[in-house]
Amino acid sequence: MAQAQQVEKSPDEKLADALNILVENIDEIKGLLDQLIELKRSGVIDALMLVVNRFEEVLQYLFQDPAVFRLVSILVDGGLQAMNKLDTQDVLRLKGMVQDMGGCLGKNVDLSNVKPVGGLMGLWRAMSDKDVQRGLGVALALLKALGKCAQSQPK
Repeated sequence: MAQAQQVEKSPDEKLADALNILVENIDEIKGLLDQLIELKRSGVIDALMLVVNRFEEVLQYLFQDPAVFRLVSILVDGGLQAMNKLDTQDVLRLKGMVQDMGGCLGKNVDLSNVKPVGGLMGLWRAMSDKDVQRGLGVALALLKALGKCAQSQPK
């Protein structure tokens, strides 16, 4: 029996084949690169890498409590639907805002010593604190945005 021998291609032939493949698929490659760049700019790739790097830890946490798993599933589904309505700049701005506010709240909120306001006079006294005034301003801005979003939703 005669064995068919395969001839090894030279490095130049391999390079020529690779370049031909690139040229034939240049539109698809450009589209893919555009999508990758957009995902990187929007922070999606960074978020995915965080999940991938901590995947085992995340899974263990999620499966400890079925209620947490269901809640995360709902949040992910809703988050994906919301993200589809945002452009890249909106996503970047939202990401920055969540990181800034979440980090600040995590460092500054101590709920162990929270005391009731105690009626209108207590609220009046609390309003003399500059941080309370700024926080109320943020809360009102969020309420205004929620009202605007609620108005645009079909009834």
